[in-house]
Amino acid sequence: MKKWLIIMGMALFIGCSNGEILKIEKDTPIPVVTNKGDSYIFLDDLDHRSTTKYMVYDGDKKQLEILIRVRKNDIEKINLVLDGDKKEMESLGFRGDYEYFSVEIEKISKKKISYYFEVIDGKFRYFYGEKPSYYLGDTTRFTYTIEDKQREIPAWANGMVWYSIYVDSFRDGDKKNSPIYSEFGPGYYFRPSGRLSDGTLRSELIPPEKWQTNGTLQGFEVTNWGHDWNTPPHSEIEAKNRYFSYAEKNTRRYGGDLKGIMEKLDYLKKLGVEGIKLSPIYYSNSSHKLDTIDYGHISPDYGITDKSSYIELEGGLGSDIWTDSDKLFQNLVDKIHKKNMRVVLDINFSYVSSEFFAYKDLLKNRETSKYKNWFILEENQLSKNKNKKILLNLDDESLQNYLIESTTKWVKGYKNKGIDGYYVKNNLTNKIFLTRWKKALLKVNSEFILVGESTGENENNLGEDGFDIIGSYELGAWIQGLFGSSKSIEMVKGGMKVYSIKTPRWNFIESYDTDRFYSSLINPNREFDRLNSYGRDDYINIRPDLVDKNAIKKLKLATLIQLTIDGSPIIYYGNEKAMWGADSPDSRKPMIWDDIKFENETDSLKKYSKNREKIAKIFKTDLIKDEISYDVVTNKTLEDWYKQISEFRNFDEKLMKNGNLEILDLDRDQYLEGGSVEKILETNVLSYKREYKGRSAIIVINRSDLKKTVELPVQGGKGYTDYYSGKRYNVLGDKVKVEIEGYGYLILYRRVDFD
Repeated sequence: MKKWLIIMGMALFIGCSNGEILKIEKDTPIPVVTNKGDSYIFLDDLDHRSTTKYMVYDGDKKQLEILIRVRKNDIEKINLVLDGDKKEMESLGFRGDYEYFSVEIEKISKKKISYYFEVIDGKFRYFYGEKPSYYLGDTTRFTYTIEDKQREIPAWANGMVWYSIYVDSFRDGDKKNSPIYSEFGPGYYFRPSGRLSDGTLRSELIPPEKWQTNGTLQGFEVTNWGHDWNTPPHSEIEAKNRYFSYAEKNTRRYGGDLKGIMEKLDYLKKLGVEGIKLSPIYYSNSSHKLDTIDYGHISPDYGITDKSSYIELEGGLGSDIWTDSDKLFQNLVDKIHKKNMRVVLDINFSYVSSEFFAYKDLLKNRETSKYKNWFILEENQLSKNKNKKILLNLDDESLQNYLIESTTKWVKGYKNKGIDGYYVKNNLTNKIFLTRWKKALLKVNSEFILVGESTGENENNLGEDGFDIIGSYELGAWIQGLFGSSKSIEMVKGGMKVYSIKTPRWNFIESYDTDRFYSSLINPNREFDRLNSYGRDDYINIRPDLVDKNAIKKLKLATLIQLTIDGSPIIYYGNEKAMWGADSPDSRKPMIWDDIKFENETDSLKKYSKNREKIAKIFKTDLIKDEISYDVVTNKTLEDWYKQISEFRNFDEKLMKNGNLEILDLDRDQYLEGGSVEKILETNVLSYKREYKGRSAIIVINRSDLKKTVELPVQGGKGYTDYYSGKRYNVLGDKVKVEIEGYGYLILYRRVDFD
């Protein structure tokens, strides 16, 4: 070890004296195009931390996988130097703007390791550690303590099929509990008309002095479920023009609720759903309810609205009290459990509503408020805009106590078992609170799961005293790349190798915070979930099958991948009906149900300056209004497609939930098209294998519209059977030859102890 350091030091000294050690200075020209070997490294894009995000440990195999992130196409070579031993890292491919390198360390025996990275590009060499440097002697190494003991995820949660519901837009099961104002609050609206079924005036659901104190908007009404999404109601336009620029679409309400979900549990069960994830349902004025007013109670507009429902919550009702809405939610949980499904609630600890009871107390009592340390306040915030995000100070122990008390309520349940997990939206940066909270949750239910959205901090807090699972959008970005014409199949496979690293994952391809995956298929040059909002940069926000005749075939292939790859698939409501839309709020449209008549959806031609002529030819066009229109319909084959894949998952559930994932390398020299050998490097065929205890499934995807014939590498002499057609494929020389139609697929299955 000492000899090696002396040699390295001498080499650096000589290199420096000859002026051969390159440095990135402030005046160093930045390359216009990033290229490997150009002797320039984008140092700010180097990223590694000694956390579970970059250190993946397999306790059974005593194996550690170490990752580092760099800019895409920037670095020629990276060596990991661990306790003096040097090992070259392998590029796993690209994820967005970055490239990941990986190395596996076998048979780890030490508890604590010390390491750094030697980053090489052309004549440039850089030593990257806790403190990086151009000189080895100035570099401080990373250290990592390997924890053998990790919380084992409960067996029930492994590889489950989840269904994510945005409650306000899913199903209106109770017309009586419709919201009576938007998230602006009642102060901007005239009193609503009408009565509840018990005779209560809707205007008397809240104290009368709260109506119309800040503005003069007409009475608020929920939007008709089948109303054209792109034609805003008059009240929305008025609010946008007079008070809130973001009002259009963002503050619309449709009246979806808990009873609506109850009505559709059988529908979800038949679809193959094993668990339901709900957007936040805690007391709040908004549809998304991330801006919570009270974590300890269910919002009456999702539950039960009666004479006392809002007024009792206005008084700061204790979490130990169960309101009628709270009990209705427990009824929903009971029904979900009786159907052998699970339920998880979204929750957000980053910010709350300005109506949050503790913040209102702070506004009233200022320095004497007992809640003054619960918030992170900007200078003069209390005397300025009350409607901005109110940030929580999770360092405060009394706030932690309140949050733990309020949230464990839903785990304990009312008479019966409560919820099965939480999904934490946004960053949860306070590790002390996270650990306290998790211990409290597990004390109530030892099989409870805690899932964190894939933010940097949440990924760093994956582990026994943090998150059990990470909710990841990597798969959505990866599949979008699969169908994007600009990416070769080899590049896509490289990204999949990053994805295949064994980390407990929930796999999203869309959500209420991204554009619909179906719409991303006709916007292939837009990066996944990157400002893909309505009307921005010519984003095509219309029904995809009217633009691309193969769009539904591509969506089916994306669904097949999501439901057969490693991890737990998360189906976002309406994907099984081929719903479309840009980023939020367009991804939160009301669910398309057969018993609801929908108006034609319209769209302005003005925003399609680059594609105007092409789009005008496809659709019904009103040249006077300068708009197009089209039917709101679902693809009838897609629901059956979900059921079809679900049937295969159930056929060998353990394989689909526990099987190892391997991306198959197809022999490009043997690539055939039309029966003859072609010198084409791009196969456009992706294949991967799931394997578990002598059983295996090979999934083959053709992303092009041409018929393909490829040879799949296999091990062992036993052949495979096409699960759906029953066709037998024999092994010839460790290969299985298959033919796939354009945008087609195969699911091949083998059981060694049976076939």
